[in-house]
Amino acid sequence: MKVVTNQFLRQAVIKSVLNEYDIKSQELSKDEMQYGNEIIQPPYDPFKLNNLREVSGLHDICITTKCEDAMFAGKKIISKTGSEIPPNLQDFINDFNFDEQAEAFLEDLETFGFAGLELIRDGKDFKEVNHISSLYLRMCKDKKRVLNKVGTEKTYFKVYDPNNNEFLNKDTGEFNNNITVDNIANEILWFNTNSAESKVYGKPKYLSEVDAILTDNAIVLYQSNHFRSNGIPNYIITISGNVKESEDYGVDEFEEDLEQEFKDVTNEPGTALVLFMPSDDDSPLDINVHKIGEEKKEGSFLELSESIADRIRRIHRVPRERLGDSESSGIASNRTEMLLKNYSKSTVGTLQKRIANLINKTIIKYEFNTTSHTIEYLPINFEEEDNLIERGIKLLQNGAMTLGEFINRFGESFELHMDETDEYYNVRFMNNQSLDSIIYGNDAMNTDERLETIITSMEEDYPTEPSSEESITEEDENLLK
Repeated sequence: MKVVTNQFLRQAVIKSVLNEYDIKSQELSKDEMQYGNEIIQPPYDPFKLNNLREVSGLHDICITTKCEDAMFAGKKIISKTGSEIPPNLQDFINDFNFDEQAEAFLEDLETFGFAGLELIRDGKDFKEVNHISSLYLRMCKDKKRVLNKVGTEKTYFKVYDPNNNEFLNKDTGEFNNNITVDNIANEILWFNTNSAESKVYGKPKYLSEVDAILTDNAIVLYQSNHFRSNGIPNYIITISGNVKESEDYGVDEFEEDLEQEFKDVTNEPGTALVLFMPSDDDSPLDINVHKIGEEKKEGSFLELSESIADRIRRIHRVPRERLGDSESSGIASNRTEMLLKNYSKSTVGTLQKRIANLINKTIIKYEFNTTSHTIEYLPINFEEEDNLIERGIKLLQNGAMTLGEFINRFGESFELHMDETDEYYNVRFMNNQSLDSIIYGNDAMNTDERLETIITSMEEDYPTEPSSEESITEEDENLLK
């Protein structure tokens, strides 16, 4: 059974799109590799599954995001008996290479439904793991060997089994035959999800929404190709005659009124064409609107695209808030907090448990010879990020951080940036008011001028007593008496 065929693609993309744009099957396929009769064929073509990530950026980023969140949220080694953690185990778990290989392993598991990790040894001693792309891995029928074939080059791996002491020839794929130090096969950890179609390959969870993934890509291509190249405006607005100008009303004011009047029909690029007709000087002003298209046509594609995106995010169980979607409910809403907590516990938590169970029951148990120590992944702490933003807001409100510094520090996930040359980059605030306004008033002056004004005002409110050195008039003497 294949995931993608030409007929399947035609049924997957809506008819209105297919009338203008047809996805050809070769765009989602590569030359199939011949592995021979000794392997079990996967029920879904890995190359076509991989190309689904190339044709849909949203599908691709959903897989990448949840796998990265699962691996890089943090981890710890738990000692069940309180005994000291073996240093070599701690070095292995804390090695950044292990995180990178495990993250690639999870991406394959999500993409193909199966994945493999190669165990690399130094002699008999376990050293590290290495991810091998599932695109080129096939399980042999004896389920003891895995064939990796790229082009004409092929290599056999021994499926990891601590109870199997046989040696496999990586070149011939034969056990205990002509084994040398150079041709002994490495072992591979094989893992697959549960599936009724196959016991060794599994089934990706997103297959029920393949049509959404393909439609999402088709809509993007259709809009970019059709509307830019062959777009027809929905309205033609013709203007003839001359504007009667006065002291307070001229051509500029007329254009502003015209734009305001027709803003509803010109709210999208390409929806209206405005034509100014040459006229005699004395011709009266005449404006006509001619409807020549269906204004809802482009909007329907935008609505469909949003619906398709929701389906893709839903099947991956990744909220739009996690992807930094500009249409999300915001970083500080209660709904966002709830969605992200559920995402951390369910979507990411499931991936973390799978990889932790695999490592605990294989590498830690048999390679480090311990059942008293296990690896556990930590949940994503979104609250820490929120607290950091709150601290940044307080710094901004109390004049400790400029507006530009705040935007560049916390606005990256929202694609916000302010250049240092911007006139507002160095603006500081105090109690939600510009610091310049607090110091200088609403009309800012230079420091010397403001200082002179303050001194003059103080002299008027608090006049100074005459100095003892100043001459005392006869009137003053009488007052003193």
